[in-house]
Amino acid sequence: MIPAYLSFRQVKDLDFWRSSVGVVTILLFTVIFTGPGCVLLGLQSGKQTDTHAEDIINRIQAFNAQISTSKGTGELTLIHGGRKEKYKIIWAAQSPNRLRMTLLMSGHPVETIASTGQWVTFASHTGAHEPHSAASKDPDLDPYINIPLRLSELVSLLLGKVPKRPFDRAWILPEKPNTVFASQSFSSEIQECLMNETGIPTRYRVLDKKMNLILGIWYSQFFKRDNFILPGVITIKDGDQRIMKIALNDIMPNIHIKESVFRLTGS
Repeated sequence: MIPAYLSFRQVKDLDFWRSSVGVVTILLFTVIFTGPGCVLLGLQSGKQTDTHAEDIINRIQAFNAQISTSKGTGELTLIHGGRKEKYKIIWAAQSPNRLRMTLLMSGHPVETIASTGQWVTFASHTGAHEPHSAASKDPDLDPYINIPLRLSELVSLLLGKVPKRPFDRAWILPEKPNTVFASQSFSSEIQECLMNETGIPTRYRVLDKKMNLILGIWYSQFFKRDNFILPGVITIKDGDQRIMKIALNDIMPNIHIKESVFRLTGS
């Protein structure tokens, strides 16, 4: 099996992304958005959690919680400054932090990221850089791909889930009954989750203290597979209007994956 993960130390084939992302590992790139207004900050500070809101966000975070592994193929599309590039992806993922994903161009592997849960390795298949490994259970991908996403959050996306970030306060605005906000003490971040009329999460955002989006993820084109409701497309954007779309064309949830899959040969 071709090494699977979206690593992205950009290769000459990924020049435009490398310039805006810094190191290359196309892995996936998270994102930054802009958020609501100062009223959220006012609700965030000093108010006790709304137990109804807390129950809702717990249910959102439990969406597809029964999925522990997945394998699949799909497409990754990058859009920035009028430029658009599309890649094939192959992945194997296991909750909470095991991953192997390869980015391919014209049928040829370009970059791979592999995580055993203890070590993470980024490897170029084009000779653009030497393999790079780091001891980490859940690394912040920002230093590698210039986006505030942890490896476990990337795994969550490939399992059809909503990323989990800690919170101890949750609330709902009367004018937005389908949107739940949450925050953690001593943190300036505010989480925002939006559900559709059937209770399925369709948007997850993280805002900073100035109400600018740090992370924004949209879920769409849902379909059923093995009694699970999965997003066919996951879209991530940032404040510079970089857009990444992941199309989960063929996904197999809860499939057995050998431990060796998450280790790169020779790494």
